[in-house]
Amino acid sequence: MDDDLSFDYSELDHAPPTAQGTYLEGINEGVERLDDYQSGGYHPLHLGDVLAGRYRVIHKLGHGGFGTVWLCRDTQDPGYVAVKVIAGDVETVPDLALTRFQGAPGAELIAIPRDHFSVTGPNGTHQCIVLPVLGPCVSPDLWLKLKDPGLVLRRMAYQAAQALGFLHRHGLCHGDFRPSNILVKLKNLNQLPEDRLLELLGPPLKAHVRSQSGDLPASSPQYLVCQADTSRLGEYMTDDICVIDFGESFPIASPPPDLGMPENYLPPEVLLGENAVGLPCDLWALGCTLFEIREQLPLFYMITDPDELLAEFVRFFGKPPRSFRDKWEAWGDFFDEQGRWIQGGEDWSLEVALSKPIEVIENGRVKALITSAEEQKLMADLLYKLFQYEPDKRWSVEDVLAHDWFKMR
Repeated sequence: MDDDLSFDYSELDHAPPTAQGTYLEGINEGVERLDDYQSGGYHPLHLGDVLAGRYRVIHKLGHGGFGTVWLCRDTQDPGYVAVKVIAGDVETVPDLALTRFQGAPGAELIAIPRDHFSVTGPNGTHQCIVLPVLGPCVSPDLWLKLKDPGLVLRRMAYQAAQALGFLHRHGLCHGDFRPSNILVKLKNLNQLPEDRLLELLGPPLKAHVRSQSGDLPASSPQYLVCQADTSRLGEYMTDDICVIDFGESFPIASPPPDLGMPENYLPPEVLLGENAVGLPCDLWALGCTLFEIREQLPLFYMITDPDELLAEFVRFFGKPPRSFRDKWEAWGDFFDEQGRWIQGGEDWSLEVALSKPIEVIENGRVKALITSAEEQKLMADLLYKLFQYEPDKRWSVEDVLAHDWFKMR
């Protein structure tokens, strides 16, 4: 038998090595996959590196399918920026198309690149975009930082819808519209000395990379950096949001064959395998996002199986049209001919989901996020307008913004 297949990795004191023979020592959570540092993948960076002769790396802000994001000090125009270093096999950067919106009314709600350049390294040539430094995403734990969470979260939900409306008016779909791509804006950050900013964020934690052969390959960094917790910048947070990450965006007039967003934000027509990617997908995702911003939990929590998601849609939004049922082979596993749930368990619906408060114990006291009965009713009314099975019946963003839910005080 092949030695690699028979080896018992439980004997190791670290994760199994990558194809390059590298592995992480110590920290193995909260960092990107070490396997992604290879030809066509991530560019190896270290704290203190200077990009484009001006952006000095001081911390890590995040990572994703398209690259890594770093907190940098701009040495030419003193202040802080976020630099997204995109994977080497990504040739097109849709974010750069947003620069034409600079200064347009509504553009302040989307992250428009301030600068762009490329770097060449062992894993290829990497496009880089310079963006504003932003705070945490709008869900799930943001409400713990807010004095009046209901009012502020509704304001942020309204701004999220405004941002999506801006894109739609200019002929674009976001393609991955969800709370993790909606961040809180910061204020007065550039007034902070670097040591004070790092004190607030906490010093960068490193996970050192080791090699079975002793020498690290050129494709690998010497260490990975854990992501900074920007929620620690509470006193610098505003009530305003900014939409980020346009890697999945596309012109409304020429949609792609599929979407790269997580399954629990996809509409039923995509889950059913129809060739139906387009603006209505953004509107379904907007419904999921409005719920999640206000309630601070995903609507379809921890569900990724397409059949289970489709079943939840029916439980939440009612019996679908015959065309839906005919295309869904697993209908009979969950419902009878009359559309009644046959799998048991507690009753579940959109109204039940809206009625459940979040409770946490903080400093020995219970803190709860509660939605009033009046607000629950208004939210349900709005969400039903977005969660229409038939794509062309979903409300437009303009209709959404005029809804009474946003007029509550």
